[in-house]
Amino acid sequence: MSVNALYDKGLMITVGLLILIVLLSSCASTEKKVDSDAVRDIEIKEEYGVDDSVNELFVQAVELLNQKKYEESIVLLKQVTEKSHKHSAPYVNLGIAYLKIGKIEESEENFKKALAINPDHPVTNNELGIAYRKSGRFEEARTLYQHVINKYPLFLPARKNLGILCDIFIKDLNCAIEQYGAYLKLKPEDEKVQIWLKDAKRRAGVK
Repeated sequence: MSVNALYDKGLMITVGLLILIVLLSSCASTEKKVDSDAVRDIEIKEEYGVDDSVNELFVQAVELLNQKKYEESIVLLKQVTEKSHKHSAPYVNLGIAYLKIGKIEESEENFKKALAINPDHPVTNNELGIAYRKSGRFEEARTLYQHVINKYPLFLPARKNLGILCDIFIKDLNCAIEQYGAYLKLKPEDEKVQIWLKDAKRRAGVK
């Protein structure tokens, strides 16, 4: 099910509905990206209805976002947020769109607006962590990823992102090994993470 279903349902948001948001984000490098299969079943509720016209705008904005037409998507998403202040997803999408065009400050602002609506939402915290990592705020990114993992241990994008952060940016190989290992327990078929874990263990002198 795609992000488009978010406003069609109106009453419920799930991580499954936000899988495409995760796919559109970047992790610690262009080579290491989160994939949709890394998201397990986690249900997050935002129990507010929405007008059909707002729903239509949102769907159009998501389509533009998926087509990498970020500037056009931002225009529509701003219209959505002007008409609906109670849903976090439009702000998350805005944050991702801004992040894609290199506007980190605007990206963080919208992720924080989403968190004001739903403080523990794993996708929002994960995306803000990515924004923090891009701006060099590594410890703040680490705190957010760890918050998601503590709250939602099965939300694998946060584990993958924390592993990459520790591996490449913080140089905490024990952390990287722990997170890659925990990720692979739930997604053992991920060959890239298998390679990353093996390399981290080699550098740490761990068998």
